[in-house]
Amino acid sequence: MSEKQKSKRIFYGFLILLTLINLLQSFATELILDESYYWYFSKNLDWGYFDHPPMVAFLVKIGSALFNKELGVRFFSAFLFSGTIYFLWKAIDNTLKYENVKLFCVLTASVALFNVYGFFMLPDTPLLFFAALFLWAYKKFLEQEKTLHIIILAISMTGMMYSKYHAVLVIGFIIASNIKLLFNKRFWTAAILALILYSPHLYWLYENDFNSLKYHLIERANSKYKISFTLDYLLGFFTTIGLAFPVVYWSFYNYKKETVFDKGLSFIVYGIFIFFLISSFNRRTQAQWTLLVMLPLIIISFKYALHHQNIKKWLYRLSTVGLIIILFLRVALIDERVSPILYESHGNKKWVAELQKKSKGRPIVFRNSYTNATMYSFYSGIDAISANGFPFRENQFDLDSSEYKFQRKDVAFLSAQKDADATFEYTQKRKNIRWKGIFLDNYFSYRKLKITLDEKGFNTSGKDSISFQLKNPYHEKIKLSQLKFYGLTLTQKKAVIDTLYLSLRKNLDNKIILPKESIKIKAKLENPDKLKGASFFRITIRENNLPMGFQGNIISLEK
Repeated sequence: MSEKQKSKRIFYGFLILLTLINLLQSFATELILDESYYWYFSKNLDWGYFDHPPMVAFLVKIGSALFNKELGVRFFSAFLFSGTIYFLWKAIDNTLKYENVKLFCVLTASVALFNVYGFFMLPDTPLLFFAALFLWAYKKFLEQEKTLHIIILAISMTGMMYSKYHAVLVIGFIIASNIKLLFNKRFWTAAILALILYSPHLYWLYENDFNSLKYHLIERANSKYKISFTLDYLLGFFTTIGLAFPVVYWSFYNYKKETVFDKGLSFIVYGIFIFFLISSFNRRTQAQWTLLVMLPLIIISFKYALHHQNIKKWLYRLSTVGLIIILFLRVALIDERVSPILYESHGNKKWVAELQKKSKGRPIVFRNSYTNATMYSFYSGIDAISANGFPFRENQFDLDSSEYKFQRKDVAFLSAQKDADATFEYTQKRKNIRWKGIFLDNYFSYRKLKITLDEKGFNTSGKDSISFQLKNPYHEKIKLSQLKFYGLTLTQKKAVIDTLYLSLRKNLDNKIILPKESIKIKAKLENPDKLKGASFFRITIRENNLPMGFQGNIISLEK
C-alpha cells in the first residue's frame, strides 16, 4: 500500500470517527439557548427569519423529522463539520500533505470555537461548510472554468448567503483579491445563478419591509464606546484559533502568497480583521463573527508547516495539547459536575420542569426573553412566547404570528424585573436570575400596533404637542384607553436617554380603533425639554403592564 493510500485511510478514518463523536455529543448534550431559538424557527418554515436567513431552520426541521429532541436539532451539524474539514483538505494541493495527514487532523480537531460547530446547530455551522465548499470550488474554477465548477461555485455562494449574511464578506473579499473576476463571463454566470437561487429570500425581505436588515443596519442600538470593546476583539481574534495561535499567525504572516488563490485567502483574513476592528468602535464584537478566518488560517498555516520542520513540530505539539483540553471540555458540556463553569447546556431540563410545575402547565409569556421562551417550549412541549420591549431588542416573536395564539388565554407571565409582582418564583442557576411569575386570565397584548411619525412634521422648537398615525393590524377592535403612549429620546447610537409620557386628548379616551383601521392621534408631550440633546426619537406603547414595545418608527431630531 502506497503512502498516499495510507494517508487517505487515516484521513477518512479521522472523518468517520469525528462524525461519530459529534453525533454522540449531539445526543448527550442539552441544547444551548440559541439552538432552542433556531428550533423555534423550524416550527414554521419560511424563506427568512428576523435574525437570520432560513438555512439553519431548514436543517433543524429535517433533522427533527428523523430524530427526537437534541439529536434531531443537531443531526446535520456532525456531517456538515466533517464536510468542512474534507473541503479544506481538498483545497490544499501540496503533495506533502499526505506525509503529514496526522498534523492536519490534530490541527483541525484542536480549535475549540471551530469544533463546537460539529455538534451545535447554529447558522455558523452550515456557513462554515458552504464557505469551505466555496473556497475549494473557487480554486477549481481558477484552474479550469468548467461548467461543473461554475455550478458548485453558485451553489456554495447561495448556501453561504442562506446561512448567514456574513457570507457577503467572504465573497466580497475574494472578488477584491481578484478584480479580473468582474470581467469574467463565467464567474458572472455563477453569480447570476446564485442570485436566482437566493431570490426567494430577497422577496421575503421585500414582503417583510426589510425588517431584518433595518434592525441590523439602522435600528439596532450601539453601545457607548469602551476601550474594552476593541481590546476584547483583538484578544478574541488572535486566540480563538486555539493554543497554537502564535504558530498559526506566524505561519500566515510569513507564508508567500504567490498564487491567486492564496492571495484570496489572505484578503479574507485581513478583510474580516479590519471590518470587525472598525465595528468594535461601535459595539462589542462576538467571537463567532470572525469565525470564517479560521478556514484560510488552517489552510495557510498547514501549508507553511509542510516546508518548515520547526513550525511543524510546534504546531503539532500545541495542537495536541489543545485537543486534550477540548476532549475535557466536551465532557464538561455534558456533565456540569466536572465543568469549571455553569454553561448554557447545563440544567435546562431541570429549570423547565420546575417552572412547568409552578406555572401549573399554563402557556407562558416571558418578559424580554426569547431564548428562555424557546428553551421552555422545547423541553416542556408547552407554548411560550416573549413579549419584547425596551430595553430589550426585537426578535422573531415580533415578526411572526405567535402573539395571536395567546390572545384572551389564561397564561403565566414571567418577569425578571426586581419590582415585579410575584405569585410564584424560580431561580435560573447559571446566571442566578430570579424570575417572578403571576397568573393572568384573559391575557392580551398589542405588540404589532404600528405608529408612523412623520419626521418632517415633527417640530420640537417650543411645541409640546405631537401627532402620529396609529394602525391596528388585528382582527379585533382596540380601545385607546387600554394603551399608554410614551416617547423615547435616543442617542446617536440609538440607546435610550429618557422617557416622555404622552397624554391623549380627552375626546380620545373612549375612542375605538376598528380592525385594520388607521387613525390620526394628537397627544401632548410631557416634559418636552427632554428632547434637547437627543439625536433620535420614537413613540412606544405599553399595554397590560408589558414593557414599552417597538411600535413606532425612529426619526431624527438633528436638523
